[in-house]
Amino acid sequence: MTDSNCTMTIDHALLKALRYTDQIEPATNVILCLAQEEQSLYRLRQRLLSTSNALSPAQAYLTLYDCLFRHVSTALLNQGYQITSQQPHQTLRRIVRQSAPDTRVQQMIAQRHALKKATSTLMCKDAVETLTRLLNEYDIRDAQACQTLCLLPLQRIVVSSAKSSSV
Repeated sequence: MTDSNCTMTIDHALLKALRYTDQIEPATNVILCLAQEEQSLYRLRQRLLSTSNALSPAQAYLTLYDCLFRHVSTALLNQGYQITSQQPHQTLRRIVRQSAPDTRVQQMIAQRHALKKATSTLMCKDAVETLTRLLNEYDIRDAQACQTLCLLPLQRIVVSSAKSSSV
């Protein structure tokens, strides 16, 4: 486990490749952009903690995926780059593949797209576990939120489904 807040370093060769494909660009006004990312993370975490409007596991997954995006953006900014609008989810995928197998990262992104587009139920345990693992690379608090708000409810659904099908 990492400290509560950690900045990951992105490999120089990967930065060069992302720059070549226009998926990242040199950051302008790094200090302002870092402050905006921190503010976004703060708002996302407030949404997770809100007791007046509790999130479903699917909504929590989407919020925590956004947190991961903010962490990756912050890591890029700390190295002088920012994500462009050129395939941002593929950019995220290429960066986080340093910490998780590509097939798991693809599942995680596919789960996000399914939740955004059509499916309203979080169903892929592997996607949640991958998101938890990646969040842990950046901030243990976000990883713990993912376990509590997404993984535990998903495990309860699987257990209750198994019980009802055996009856």
